[in-house]
Amino acid sequence: MNFCDKPHINQLTALLKAHHFQDIVVCPGSRNGILVHNFNAADFRLHPVTDERSAGFVALGLCLSKQKPVALCVTSGSALLNTIPAVAEAWFRQLPLLIISADRPKQWIGQLDGQTLPQAGALMPYTETFTLEEAHSESEQRWNSLRLNEAILSLNKNTGRPVHINVPISEPLFTFNTPFLPEVHTISEDRVCSERPIAPSTLELIKNAKFPILVIGQYEKGILPGIEELEKNDSILILPELISNQNWSWRTTALEHLLPDFEFQPDLVIHIGGNLVNKQLKLHLRRLKDCKVVRIEPTEQTPDTFTHLTTIVRGFPENAISQLAKCLNEGNTIVKEYKKDLDTYQLKGKTYRPSEFSDLGVLQILSQQLPENCALQVANSSVIRNATYFLADKYQRLFCNRGTNGIEGSLSAATGYALGYQGLTLSLIGDLSFFYDQNALWNTQKPNNLRILLFNNSGGQIFYRLPGLDQTPALSPYIAASHQTSAEGIAKAHGLHYLSAHNYQETMANIKSLFATNSDAPILLEVFTQTADNEKELKQIKQYYKTL
Repeated sequence: MNFCDKPHINQLTALLKAHHFQDIVVCPGSRNGILVHNFNAADFRLHPVTDERSAGFVALGLCLSKQKPVALCVTSGSALLNTIPAVAEAWFRQLPLLIISADRPKQWIGQLDGQTLPQAGALMPYTETFTLEEAHSESEQRWNSLRLNEAILSLNKNTGRPVHINVPISEPLFTFNTPFLPEVHTISEDRVCSERPIAPSTLELIKNAKFPILVIGQYEKGILPGIEELEKNDSILILPELISNQNWSWRTTALEHLLPDFEFQPDLVIHIGGNLVNKQLKLHLRRLKDCKVVRIEPTEQTPDTFTHLTTIVRGFPENAISQLAKCLNEGNTIVKEYKKDLDTYQLKGKTYRPSEFSDLGVLQILSQQLPENCALQVANSSVIRNATYFLADKYQRLFCNRGTNGIEGSLSAATGYALGYQGLTLSLIGDLSFFYDQNALWNTQKPNNLRILLFNNSGGQIFYRLPGLDQTPALSPYIAASHQTSAEGIAKAHGLHYLSAHNYQETMANIKSLFATNSDAPILLEVFTQTADNEKELKQIKQYYKTL
């Protein structure tokens, strides 16, 4: 198969090959059709997705499962703007997502020409744009080579980030007479990473703390090196979030139930990782008077999440934790006491049994049925908060679009992850998130290892938790978007196997079917619960913990 006759597009194709790209999510369009032709001719793995907003999250999910850069190719105009939610998510989660947009020649911008708008900088502030030239000389090709190498290397800046390559293409578009890709010049990059990023003065600050804690936010690279050793020496209380993918996240869940009444006064916080789910711990740490915070931060950002930032350590969390495990003194008495107390709450909390058919009750059943090596893609709002109650002691591949906390893209990210993962991928998702992102299923590539557990409680349950919002009659019809919609028609229209449950007995029976490994299509289980039941259960669980 021949390649196109545009030198800069052939150069881009060759450099993507030379930098070992494998997967490209492609969206339909005329201006980017020449790009898609080249990528197909070059034997990249192409994943067609029609909706650009969904496509961005499919690429993000693929990036997570592959643990390497993934490209997304879109056409010109508003198609590029539709990728912004996924680009923002990738920026906050430091994921190497490469967006390649076709563009019209710059002289047609502002001339009322179709699908033509300023595309350079359109994804700011979440990523910069590297714009190519339509090369007609050797010097222009050399300039493009430098820009392309710089753009691809930028994907790995700090711990990863999204990057935008913009490709103006003039007509004629569709001539394919070039038999071979050009020889290209690749640039490699060495990054020197300190194995001991914490300075001696900061180490002394940590060693001298009476009650130090380690708060771990979203972290998606597996178990932190050194974390087991740090846990064993009882020098610091480790408080991981569920989305940190570390053990002992039940401690943070227990604190979420017990605060603000629980006596908890750390004098030093070491903070690593991304966004948080648990709000009570975050608010409690902000209220403390005499508390210092050391942030381990691999990027140039300076997040002061708990408003007591004292020291910023520019380094990778994995190196910092390994250093702490070797340097901290063993046997802090206060740490031992809190570990014992919180672990006791965790063990006794397992005995709680939800009384009514609710999202929480379904999650408890699920926690007992999860197969090994099942990856979890948990949607935002109520689902991720509920998951902390019964999945906190289940180390899994657990992911959530927590970079921006939006409801868009959860199902698309799960679909993308399943495309790159050999085991089962389970999407735990609420009704509004599911219906909002249903275009994730409107694709020719629907992985048979995708499973969806849809919690349908007829609206946005999260809004019923907000104090005072129940006083407005606008809550149910306008704010919580109450509805009586089922996903059955959507599932069948897209070729999924559909299951439903209205009580615990049906849930128990269908969860076993949900995890069938020999299915010829994705499987969706829709459980119909009631918001009021879930709110009642939440109050009962909180009270249960406080009486232990």
